[in-house]
Amino acid sequence: MHNAIEAAGSTRTAANVAAAAAMDVATTGSAASARRRKGTAVAALLAGDALVHAFWATGATWPAGSTEALSQGLLNADVPFTPRVLLPLCTLLTTAAVGIHAHSRGRGGRLTALVSAAVATGLTVRAGAGVVWAFGVGADQGSTFYRLNLAVYTPVCVGFGYAAARVALDGIVRRPSRLLRTRAAGR
Repeated sequence: MHNAIEAAGSTRTAANVAAAAAMDVATTGSAASARRRKGTAVAALLAGDALVHAFWATGATWPAGSTEALSQGLLNADVPFTPRVLLPLCTLLTTAAVGIHAHSRGRGGRLTALVSAAVATGLTVRAGAGVVWAFGVGADQGSTFYRLNLAVYTPVCVGFGYAAARVALDGIVRRPSRLLRTRAAGR
């Protein structure tokens, strides 16, 4: 009788372990799906930014009327909008987009993990600077840059910085321990 109870107990334990492993797989699947969505969103933002920089490299100044107005509206400083400045930025943004997209899908190993961490860090630093500028430190409160910083730049950097950080941190595929897999398999 004792052996039957013990056998039933071990069967119940194996069933519980199997159920826990199945739930872990389901949770991991939804976490992976969320990571892919966040990675795709951040990659799309970076790729779009790269395209806009490539557009400006042609000499276009849209949405501003001049390169000076564009520079002041985007950066709150006079910076040349020349191909020599913009094309390396295009390359950097494209590389970042590809890296975070790949990392969100579990590809690329440490290199894409580092790229994802760099993207998250860059967006977070820009968000912090945007908060400082929102308080009027280093930015004229009547300028176009100030209004764009409050309405667009800082909120985008906060939201996408958070998403990039989640991709960077959640990108490590977590597997059940060997003991859990062995018990779930009934061995």
